[in-house]
This record gives sequence, structure tokens and C-alpha cells, in this order.
Amino acid sequence: MSSIERAMDKMLGGETAPDAAAPPQSPAAPRVEPEPPGDQTQTVAASLSADVGPSAAPMAAAAAIAAPTAPATAAPRTDSPKPAASNERSNERVAQIDFTRLAAAGFLTPNQATTRQSEEYQQIKRRLLNNIALGAANDGKATNLILITSSVPGEGKTFTSVNLAISIAMEVDHTVLLVDTDIMKRDTSRAMGVSERKGLFDLLANPALKLEDLLVRTSMKNLVLLPVGTPRDGSTELLASMRMRELAKEIATRYHDRVVLFDSPPVLATTTAAALAPLVGQLVLVAEAGSTKQETIKETLQRLDRVTITGVVLNKSKQVTTKSYDYYGYYRSQ
Repeated sequence: MSSIERAMDKMLGGETAPDAAAPPQSPAAPRVEPEPPGDQTQTVAASLSADVGPSAAPMAAAAAIAAPTAPATAAPRTDSPKPAASNERSNERVAQIDFTRLAAAGFLTPNQATTRQSEEYQQIKRRLLNNIALGAANDGKATNLILITSSVPGEGKTFTSVNLAISIAMEVDHTVLLVDTDIMKRDTSRAMGVSERKGLFDLLANPALKLEDLLVRTSMKNLVLLPVGTPRDGSTELLASMRMRELAKEIATRYHDRVVLFDSPPVLATTTAAALAPLVGQLVLVAEAGSTKQETIKETLQRLDRVTITGVVLNKSKQVTTKSYDYYGYYRSQ
């Protein structure tokens, strides 16, 4: 049995993602893309305990991160975000993240009360951080470089990227660099209010630019952004270039405590994810429960055949247990 078939047997058991038989969803919450609003159902990652309380919002479920059992989850920090002291030169000024707007779109925010959503992202985060601590990647790839993608548009990869970045940035011992690589949609840059700034593709196209000139410090202490930058032709070729490989190495090693999240376009929509995947030590695939078909994920795995998928986040899931709680499950990719 091939690695693809094994992955499929463990991740999906039928025509659609595992919760296709779930009861009808409540009306969809705001779409992942904060500008313009859409029909994205509010998403949650998975927790480890089935004995959890109900949530007031529509829940999604499940993440599988191929890692040893994670240590106990630390409680989210509740202090207000402040501009970080950094020896990096910021691009113009500190970017003030509009957390009110993000909260209205269903994203995590630093000062919100603990919710089922925040706890589930804690679990995904903890496994990814544990992989970094263990140096679990094959072929010597940097485990602090994490690619987040999906098979097709609309499955929630930007929603997952932003929420993971905010959750990790609440850690005491880690900083986060969130990199937008989706030159067409620019959702991460728009969500963070930096879509008009120069960024990744300007850096790759212009050797005179330096990384430190384009990094954007934010009003959240441990969160730094690299916007997608100026639209241009040949974006995939730039991502597959030697300059991108050198950049990946630089951002992986510049700061020992840094986690780098790449928000990538869907695998089947562009070749961006395939170009970036060989550079990272961890890859998280987002799938939409009840919608993503088995053959779609099979084709995605074929496109990423030489890449180890760390785990799968099953998004927009609402299965009800006998306790009327939102249900979640784990699906290993290997």
C-alpha cells in the first residue's frame, strides 16, 4: 500500500470528510477572508479531551499533528499586547492590529475569555511547538518553518494561519513571523492591515532590499509580519528561486525562539504550495469537513508526494455527541 493510500485510509473513510453525516449547520459565521465578508463558517481546531463543555458558537473540529504527546497546555496570556522591543528595523511604524474587527470575523484575540476555540488551537499549537523542540523533521529541514495550506479555496487555511499565529504569539518563550505568500488573494495581509506594504515578493524580486526593511512589528508583542507585497508575474518562479531558499534559511536561524508560519495558496489552485513545501520542516493541511472529497485529498497528496504532512486540521465540523457537545477527531497523515 502506498503512502498516499495509507494516508487516505487514516484520514478519510468515504466520499467526503468524516463528518458528512453531521446534522445541518447553523447559519455560517463570517468568512475567513475579512475583506470582503463571506460565508466562512467559524472554525475551531481540536482539543484532546472529549469531556469538554459546550460552546456558544458553531464549532469546527479536528486536528492531527504527528507528534509525541504534547505537554500540558499553558493558559493564554491575558495582558494587553504592547509594541515589542526588537533589534529588527520595522517597516515604517508598528502596525496596529484591529482585534475588534478580527473578533467580529470569528478570529482569536489575545484578551478574550478562554473558549473552546482557543483551547483547540492551544492543542494544535502545542504539538507544533513540541515538534520544534524535538527537531522532528526529516532531511534536516527546519521544524520552525511551518507551511499551512489546503486543497482548494474556502477550506479555512488563512483562518487557521492567523489563529495559530495569534495563539503562538501569546507564548512567553516564542515569537511568530507570519508570512503571506498568497499573491492573488492577500487575505492574511488584509486581515492584519498591511496589504498595501511592500513584502515577500518585493524582497524576492529586488536584491537591493533587505529582510529587516520589510518586516512589520505589530501591536501584539510577539507577532511580526511579512506582507505578501506587490503583485507581479512569475510569483511561483520567485518562490522556487535560490533567493527564496536563502531567505527561508535566514528566517529559520536568525532568532532561536521564532516560529515562522507561511500562509500558502491551496495546493490544487496554484503551484505555490508545491514550491514552498520542500523548504519547510512541518506542513499542516486544512480540509473542510463534509465538503472536501476523498479524491480531492488524494490528488493533493499526490502533488505533495515527496513532502511529509505533519497533520490535518479538519475544519467547519459539527458532530454532536450524546452529551450534545461538539465532537472532534484525529486523523493522522502518515
